[in-house]
This record gives sequence, C-alpha cells and structure tokens, in this order.
Amino acid sequence: MKKLAAITFTSMVLLLATAMVVGAVDSVEVRGKVATGSDTWTADDFAGFYYDLDDDIKTEELTATVTEGNKLMEPDGVVYNTKVMPDDFDYDAWGSYNVIGFMADKYFAGYIDTPDSVEDVLFEESDDENVLSDEQLLKILIDNDDERTVTSGTPLAMEEGYELSISAIDIDGNKVYLELSKDGAVVDSKVISPSKDGATMKDKTYYYKKDIGDSKDVVIVAAHFKNAFRGAEQNLATIDGLWQLSDNPRDVSENTEYDKMTIQTVTADSIMMDIEDNDITLSKNKDITLMPGVAIRTADADELRYYLYKEITEPGTYEIRGNVATDTFTWTADNFAGFYYDIDDNIKTEELVATISEGNKLLEPNGVVYTTKVMADDFEYEPWGSYNVIGFMAEKYFAGYIDTPDSIEDVLFEESDDENILSDEQLLQILVDNDDERTVTSGTPLALEEGYELSISAIDIDGNKVYLELSKDGAVVDSKVISPSADNAGMKDKTYYYKKDIGDSKDVVIVAAHFKNAFRGADQNLATVDGLWQLSDTPKDVSENTEYDKMTIQTVTADSISMDIEDNDITLSKNKDITLMPGVSIKTADSDDDALRYYIYKEATIEGEGEVAKEENETAVVTPVNATEKTVEEAKEAVEEANKTVEEAEQVVEEAKEEVVEAEAKAEEAAEVPANKTPGFGSIFALTGLLAVAYLVLSRRD
Repeated sequence: MKKLAAITFTSMVLLLATAMVVGAVDSVEVRGKVATGSDTWTADDFAGFYYDLDDDIKTEELTATVTEGNKLMEPDGVVYNTKVMPDDFDYDAWGSYNVIGFMADKYFAGYIDTPDSVEDVLFEESDDENVLSDEQLLKILIDNDDERTVTSGTPLAMEEGYELSISAIDIDGNKVYLELSKDGAVVDSKVISPSKDGATMKDKTYYYKKDIGDSKDVVIVAAHFKNAFRGAEQNLATIDGLWQLSDNPRDVSENTEYDKMTIQTVTADSIMMDIEDNDITLSKNKDITLMPGVAIRTADADELRYYLYKEITEPGTYEIRGNVATDTFTWTADNFAGFYYDIDDNIKTEELVATISEGNKLLEPNGVVYTTKVMADDFEYEPWGSYNVIGFMAEKYFAGYIDTPDSIEDVLFEESDDENILSDEQLLQILVDNDDERTVTSGTPLALEEGYELSISAIDIDGNKVYLELSKDGAVVDSKVISPSADNAGMKDKTYYYKKDIGDSKDVVIVAAHFKNAFRGADQNLATVDGLWQLSDTPKDVSENTEYDKMTIQTVTADSISMDIEDNDITLSKNKDITLMPGVSIKTADSDDDALRYYIYKEATIEGEGEVAKEENETAVVTPVNATEKTVEEAKEAVEEANKTVEEAEQVVEEAKEEVVEAEAKAEEAAEVPANKTPGFGSIFALTGLLAVAYLVLSRRD
C-alpha cells in the first residue's frame, strides 16, 4: 500500500511540474506604427513610450532618418529626445513634481516649488530638488492616495525592502513615533503630530530623505497621516497619501552609452541621445536593440518595412493601446498594435472607426463600426500553397484554404470538402504553422495542441510505408498509411492529414504533417517531419446577429465581416473603461479640463509565479498574476506540511523508483511541450497534488 502511495505521489508531483511549464507565457511585444522610410514616433503612436492619459503627459520622441535605402547613419540616423513635464502627486496637497519618460519607462526628475505655499513638504525638505540637474533619474515606486490603516503590529510594507511602522503613540493620540526600516534595519525615526489642533502639512507628513548619488538629501519616502489613535490593545493610524522613489539612481550623464544610443546632452529638463559611432543597416528580418526597452524589428521582405517595439517579460497584465484620439478616429494595425499584423507579408485586415457625436457620444448603430477582410498568407511549409487569414477581435484566425491553380501540391485545399469556412459563418484559430524539422520516433509521439498526438505505429521493412495514428486525449481518432520514402513520392504520399466536420463546415483538414523521410531501425522506427499545421477543432461563431459585448455582427461574406454597436449608445464620460468586444476596449481620460481623450486597447497577460506589484506606468499596467499561482503555492505548502508527517515515505519512494521510471519519462516528455500550449491547467494539477498528499497520508495510516 505504501509503495502504491509513493508511486501516486511522485507521479502527481511530476504532473504538477509539467503543468507549470506548459502554462507559462514568455513576453508581450508592444509595437509602434509601421514605417517604410524616415519616421518619428511619440507616445501618440508608440504605446511603449510612457504616457499618462489623464493628464496627457508624453515626453519621449524618437526620429529615424533613413538614407541610402535602408541605412541609419551615425550620429543622426536615430535621435531620441525626452523632456520633463509637471505631474500632480496623487495626494494633491503635496503639489507636483517633474516626470520624464526615459527609454520607455517612467522616471522622477525633480520636485516643483509651489509658490506661496508651505504644503509642498517634499520640495521644501529636499536639498537637491532636481535630480536631473545632477544627471540622474529615480524610478517612481509608489504614488497613491488610497486610505489604509497601519497598526503597531502591522508595519506598512513598501518597495525595495522598506517598512514604515508605528513605534508608539502618546496618550492623547497627538504624537506618533515612527520608524522606517530597510531589510529589517532601522534607517530613520521621526515624531509627527497628525491629530493635534491646527496640525500643518509638515505635522502630518512623515518623510525620509537621503543622499542619492550626487543628489543630496532627496525625500524618497513620504506618508501623509490623516489621523492617529492610541488604543488599549494596539495603536493605529490612517494614511491617505503615500510616495516612494527608488534609492537606486539611473545614470543619465553625458557620454553614457545604452546599447547603440549615447547620451549627448543633459539639461535641467531634457535628455538627448543619438547613435554616435553606430551605423545601423535595416536589413530584412533583423531585430536590433537601440537601448534597453526599445528595439527595431524589420520585415523578412525585399521592401523596407520596420517598427519600434518594447518587449515586456515581467509577469502581469498589460495594456497594448492604440493611438490617442480626441474626436472621430480610425484605428488599423498601423496605429493599434492590438490588431493582428504580420510584418513580413504586411498582412493587416482589421479596421475600427469611432464616430463622435454631440461632443462625447458614440451613437448606435454607426458610432463604432468594425470591419475585417481576409488576406492570403503562405503556409510556413510553402509547397502546401496558401490560405486565407483574418484578424477578428484582435486575434489571428483561419478563414479558408486557397486553390493553387495547375498544382496538386495544395493537399490541404484538395482534401477539404468545405475549403472556405468563413462562408459557413465561422472561423478557426491557427494553433501550429511551422516548417521546423523534428524527429518523431515510435516511442515519442509528436505532441500537438488541444490534446492531439501523432505517433508512428509501424514502418515497413523497406522504410517506404509509414503507418500513423492520431489520437486526442489518449483515444485514437484517425489512422493512415503514407509513403514519404517511396520512389517518386508526391506531396500526397508525403503528407499526413486529418479532416473532420467542424460546425457547419464538412471535412476540413485540421491537422497536417509533411514527412521528409522515414527509417525502420533495429530498436525503433523514426521519421523526419518538416512541415506541421494544426487548426483548432472548436470554431468561433461569426454568424450574422451574433453579439459580442457591445458589438453585433451585421454582415458576413465569403471574405469579410462587419460589426457595429446596434442598440448600444456609448457615452465617453471621463474615467471610463468600456468593453467593446472580447479583446478590444475603450479607455477615457480622467481629465481635469474635461477634454475628450481616449484610446482603444487590448489586454495581454504574462503568467508567472508569485504576485507582481502594480507599476505606475500607465502604458503598461501590471496587475497580480491569476489565482492559479496562489493555488499552486498552496499545493506546495500542503506538500511540505505532509512531508513532515511522512518522512519515512522517502524510503518507500526510493524502493519504488524502478516502478516510476516510465511515469517520470512521460512527464519529462510532456514538459518539453512548447510554452504556448493552452494555459489554465495549473489549478487542476495543484488540486490533484493536494489529493495525492491526502492519499499518501491516509495510506500511511493503513
């Protein structure tokens, strides 16, 4: 019984590890508008640059000057400028500070004096108010006016290891003795008096200042105390303003190099960089880092086509926004990076038009009109020909196979009965399309998406005929014999395909694999696959009158879809977040001047362990990772707790090792599945892990 329990436990832990590998998403690319020659990007058309929609703060500009067809010649081939702008603290009474975007991130440049005021405590208490004058910048870690309660037993946790705690409150509740610690060591203490009669801003504000690089006595932590209370069991206080800067400065001194960019001039309010000593050739299919946070990607095409982009890898949820609009506006993949775009073939199919009426209204049905139209795209394994691709609700979909005239190589078209599934008012997601060479053996099936696996059942003695089986979730759904190594083998001889009815579309090829060769060995059979294709077997409904949030499909043809906001007037009031359809939303500014300012955006999520604090950069808003991660952590804790009570199980597991070799091997194979497999199984496996632990403990009692 113990041995069986150990086997079960080991297998479940391996499955949990596999699930975590499969569920990961690596990065999000935020791109700017596409250029074909010299061009300029600002936060208006490159969502990677820092932008504050509420106050319309945008400070960065990059100009690329193309010469000799495709060259950016030093020093002025790329010139980057950024200039400070004033921004109010979220706790307004403190006044304002200078913010600056630098290398696509938000930074603090200096405190601003508020004339005829003593409320601007952070300015008044800093000796060097302008850190940019000292050729450095500081990351803004916290800036908010959320009310929170701090007690003597629960310090206020901040960034970079800082904690603010209440040491004592006098009997009248007037004086509060505070301690600030970093990494457990007290670095500052101060008495404030937030509750006394006639308390001033300085009485109510705790601040901590220190030397940062060349800047002397800069306030890097501030907290505004609304009140304080001495209780019988514990002391408590309410904080309604919090501010923190990083104590690690960013060097922006002249002649500092950041990848290909060199800082040329720094003033009290601006920075300029160029590509001194770094000529850049925009050859096709290039990925060129200009500076941390900003890179150039070129098309794999003979004509010049390129864009700026920022790659984000930190776990969290991010906004990929389009151009900022102040009136009627049109977005395509050129100015909204959320829409599907293929730079190599310049494929862009989606367009959304917002028509403003009565100052800030999008009136039904034509206040928002979305259209998308198919475009031809080649398979990665080019001999198969081409297919129609379409962007729909900011995602890439398959619309139908295309006939290649005077050719029998287009097997996927020829073998599908309903080649155009858009004619049947549905679309399919493209799961796999590549021409990577890979080896498949009789012992290692080829793992596909949605639970499919393609395996070699047998190869004849001459190595000509290959018997293949396709399974889904462990059950065989198709088998076929192909002859990739036969003399004069044609495309159909070398291509395995699986077709099935998908919704209203009959016999659509959804899996295809091109076999380059096959070999029968003494110990195992193997074959080389150099073309792979898979469509989802779950269709996306695009039939007329289908509603997706506020959008309704009005017309569907063999090559296009149009939607509008029938029966859904939209008012673009300030500070609104409005879902138009899955994948596309509208956000409006919370502006003091009541000016209309808005953009469309798409959310993208990078999964990862733990939780990530919200960044203050409004271009890329980070939210905590989903609850799956918490579930996994709980499972780990449960495993650790169980281990304390079943230490002898280690010996049992050791004895059972030989019996779980096969299970471990299968788990390792599963862990090699690409990270873009459908996520969402982490919580299932975590719960399974918990059940395994329970089973092990119960079995021990037996």
